[in-house]
Amino acid sequence: MKLRLYVWEGFSPDYTSGLAFAIAESETEARMLIEKKRGFEVYEWGTLKIKPLDKRIAFCVSGGG
Repeated sequence: MKLRLYVWEGFSPDYTSGLAFAIAESETEARMLIEKKRGFEVYEWGTLKIKPLDKRIAFCVSGGG
């Protein structure tokens, strides 16, 4: 299986929405990596976008309120 970039917009919202990403072989692995990094379970993941790692890409999310 190839590595892919998993990006969650609207991740774990509080006052504003967050952003999370992982490079992994599956969505399950990506979620596990993020929860391990965060140190506890995630309850609101937001919207997932999956990108292949075979071409150049750019991605941004504006913050603020």
